[in-house]
Amino acid sequence: MSQNLLTAGRKALIRQLETITTGNGYRTNAGANVRSGWFNEVLKTEQLGFPVIVLQKAKGLPPKAGPGAVKLFSGFYVIGAVDVGLDDYDDALEELEHDLIVALMPTEHVLPAWLPRGITGISVGAPESFPPGNGERAASVLIPVHLHTIIQGKYP
Repeated sequence: MSQNLLTAGRKALIRQLETITTGNGYRTNAGANVRSGWFNEVLKTEQLGFPVIVLQKAKGLPPKAGPGAVKLFSGFYVIGAVDVGLDDYDDALEELEHDLIVALMPTEHVLPAWLPRGITGISVGAPESFPPGNGERAASVLIPVHLHTIIQGKYP
């Protein structure tokens, strides 16, 4: 049985986010604290630690049919959060946003080496920032991501 590319893509995305460390040339060590799940539930975790990156499933884009295959655009939210108080959180959040963009950066017409075969690319949407408040202790940045995944048809 062949590998499930949806699972392989999600796990590759997590591994790529885990590379975000100062030792790898990034500005933060957020890659040491990557979680998967619903962001609001992860924030409730005791002893969470910051900065944190959460990979949350999101709505995909409409699939495209092809000859004997379909191209899916699996959706995720990559959410980075910092807990540095209500004042002066902008710098810390922008450092994390920068790292996330660099780690996820697609290159036009180049397949990212970290993606498994069968996933032909990544689309990164516009980042959206949220300040702390309204019951949330952390400032966060949300980046929509879509993995371009080719699912082959089953033939007898």
